[in-house]
Amino acid sequence: MAGISRTVVNLQPGKMEEVTKFIDENAGLVTSLEGNIGLGIAVTGEDEITIIGVYESSQNARDAADTAQKIFSEMAPFVTSAPERSVSSGVWFPAK
Repeated sequence: MAGISRTVVNLQPGKMEEVTKFIDENAGLVTSLEGNIGLGIAVTGEDEITIIGVYESSQNARDAADTAQKIFSEMAPFVTSAPERSVSSGVWFPAK
């Protein structure tokens, strides 16, 4: 079963564009991790994004925590609080 990480990030007002650029520049740190299948970012509020990482297993998703934490610490100037990351087992349906 796939491992799916979900991280909700609350941004400081007006920082969406800067965060989008930061994520574009740093996405490769996550997509190159062992077991990573994909990464998605959704705008889930006026100043909120939700980051979804899909991994081959929940263990791969948990193993990505150190890299995620490093990236989130570098996002500190853009956020209002610590991001909330969780890992769940799930199913991934790749595009054909």
